[in-house]
Amino acid sequence: MNLLWQVGSVGVVALGVAYLVFPARIHAFGFEFLRRTSSDGSEESAPPVWLYRGIGTLLVFMGLTRLA
Repeated sequence: MNLLWQVGSVGVVALGVAYLVFPARIHAFGFEFLRRTSSDGSEESAPPVWLYRGIGTLLVFMGLTRLA
């Protein structure tokens, strides 16, 4: 079970780093509720980069604290 937790933590850290480094790519195939920011859908908005970087920071923090 310990090895399984470590592999999962490394995966969470890798996902967090991807969110930090490539927020625009994550936005392209990410969650639909994060992509749909306007009610009518006619306006195309810039990806909420700060939101993705915040999610990435939290994922890296969670993964590293689990590994420590």
